[in-house]
Amino acid sequence: MNTLQLPASFNGPAPEPTATQQVSPLHAFSIMGRHRLAIALVTLGIAVPAGIGIFSLRPYYNASSILIIGTHQAPFRDLQATVSSPEVDTVAVNSEVSILRSPAIARAVAQKLDLVNDPDFREALDHVPISKRMIDAISRMFVTPPPQIPMTADERLQATSLLLNQWVTVLNDGRSYIITITASTVNAATSARIANAYADVYLDFKRHMKISATWQANALLDEQIAPLRERLRKAEQAVQAFREKNGLIAAELERAPGANGNSNADGGGTTVTDQQLIQMNRELITARGDLESRRARYTEIRNAIHNGSLDSIPDAVSSPLIQQLQAQEAQISSRAASLSQTVMDGNPDLQSVRAAAAQVRARIGAEIQRVASSAAKELSSAEARVAALSAEVDRLQGQVTAENEADVTLRQLQSEATAARTVYQDYLGRFAQTSTQAELQVAEADLISRAETPLGPYGPPRKQYMLIAFIFALMMGAGSALVIDRMRKGVRSTAELDAIPGLFALGLVPAFAGSLSRQYASRDRSAYLETVESIRSVLSFGHSRFRAKVVLVTSAEQAEGKTTFALSLAANTGRCGQRALVIDCDMRNPSAMRIMGAVSIVRNTHAPVSPLLAGLERDVLPGVDILTPEGMMHRGGGAMLLPEELGQILAQVGSHYDMILLDTPPALAFPDAAVLSRLTDGVVMVVKWGRTSAATLVQAMRTLHTYDARTLGAVLTQAPPHSLGEAERHPFRIYSHYGLLPPT
Repeated sequence: MNTLQLPASFNGPAPEPTATQQVSPLHAFSIMGRHRLAIALVTLGIAVPAGIGIFSLRPYYNASSILIIGTHQAPFRDLQATVSSPEVDTVAVNSEVSILRSPAIARAVAQKLDLVNDPDFREALDHVPISKRMIDAISRMFVTPPPQIPMTADERLQATSLLLNQWVTVLNDGRSYIITITASTVNAATSARIANAYADVYLDFKRHMKISATWQANALLDEQIAPLRERLRKAEQAVQAFREKNGLIAAELERAPGANGNSNADGGGTTVTDQQLIQMNRELITARGDLESRRARYTEIRNAIHNGSLDSIPDAVSSPLIQQLQAQEAQISSRAASLSQTVMDGNPDLQSVRAAAAQVRARIGAEIQRVASSAAKELSSAEARVAALSAEVDRLQGQVTAENEADVTLRQLQSEATAARTVYQDYLGRFAQTSTQAELQVAEADLISRAETPLGPYGPPRKQYMLIAFIFALMMGAGSALVIDRMRKGVRSTAELDAIPGLFALGLVPAFAGSLSRQYASRDRSAYLETVESIRSVLSFGHSRFRAKVVLVTSAEQAEGKTTFALSLAANTGRCGQRALVIDCDMRNPSAMRIMGAVSIVRNTHAPVSPLLAGLERDVLPGVDILTPEGMMHRGGGAMLLPEELGQILAQVGSHYDMILLDTPPALAFPDAAVLSRLTDGVVMVVKWGRTSAATLVQAMRTLHTYDARTLGAVLTQAPPHSLGEAERHPFRIYSHYGLLPPT
């Protein structure tokens, strides 16, 4: 068997109510549906002026020129720099973009193109916005404005450059060295001219900046060359003076260049003493060699004379005289040998021949002695020369040693002079280089593509603008609907009632026009009667937790329709052939009979059984009686109906009615409803649509919970069907399908 799942508060003590409410996000769409007219008005109020403004925009033309940053013309002698790509980082590219966006570039472009006299720029400068015109007109009503002073030529140029900056966009994608210059104006040719002028002015600026830097460096070098030249002159003079002072006069004006193209390490020539020492050493070596040669020759001659081997003496062998004497000796010896064979030793001829041979040998010996004597003299002369040369070398070596000690200082002076010469030559080289390159400087950027005159307008994109304007207007309309709904803090749906702790939405009753008597006097069925009947069915035939015969009807505040609802509930009971009693328990301001009309409809067929029923009006509506306890009203000036008195009334009339409804004062103002609820089967809280706030209901439920009142549920009254959400509006569509009249 299926069971109805009820709120926890229906099965036990109600929890402590809180002000927190959980509303479905879809509730926002229902709010927009209720305020669709306001959304439409706000949307049209924004979209229509926006559309007029968008379609009145003048078309503009975009033209773009493209630069690449980081290229440069390397010197022709630097092949590696020519073929390699320079390193340009993001910071450098951003710096170039900032230069292109600078006021100086814009001013130069404005001057180059004479944009001050351009009609489009003049119109833009002279145009005064409508808002400023209105402000000026209002201000002139209170304060007399000072006379306007026309702008000077320089001020117009500055204003034109500022306007130009707004019409030109310089972009870099951050991933390349490409910079795009885009000009947007109302004239196609002007856009192309401005984009190209920006590129040309930038390239000229970069080239002039490099030329200026080169000439500045050239001037600095020129300023440094004269002091360096004087420094070099003084350094070389100091070297020469020291040489002369210490006798270090160079024998050679220039040494042979070394491998590096410079002179030797000492930076000067060899001294005279060094040259003399070298020459003496060479002569000493030669003399010693000659001495040894002569000593060997003399020794050889002496040994040959001692051994008698004259043939081993080269000088004797090579001497013509000795050769002639030896030939004579041979002839004489041959004759003597011939005579000795034929004559005796005493032969005068033989003796004469032998004497002649002895004479020849004597002459040969004398000649040999002369050769030996000559060799001895030559040996003695060579020894003397070697000794003299050795003494001279020793003297020169001493002098060179002294000069070497002074050469240390000389080398220091020469090093200073060499350093001065190197710096001076380097500055001269740089000066010549900068002077040559000053006229060859180019910007480190290239123009890839020049801007061409666009064939058609680039914008404005009216469709996109209109779409954005419409979406914005629609959002503003939706926001206004939410704001309007937010300003109305009252409960507007049964879901909001269910979100309040301790309450269950029994139903929703629409608002109606006219009197209640008219609604129930008509024979036609209406949506109002059907909604009340749905609630009566819940109380009569619904879950056991909702079934009730004696029902207390109350509200959190006044004028929420509780009395009307109680009478309607009783009238629906009477239309079903049953009897219903409405007891007006609001002793301070009884209104049940007043709502039904000023004239009482009294059909007393029986006398009242007790004074408690003295105010009973029978059949005010078919099957509906209304009891106003008049006897209790006169006892205390509008005091509360006591529970004992209500108990007596219920005891007397309970068996005569199928439903008894108690109309009580607002629960927040008076305790009547909470106190009398203990004598009933339950309390129905009446809530006026769009007026009673959730916080107010929470406070009212807190009051009822304090007296342990049993709450059957809540009814949302006076709801306009056209402002309801989808869920609440759906039953009214069904009523319309069945031909039921809408609330009137």
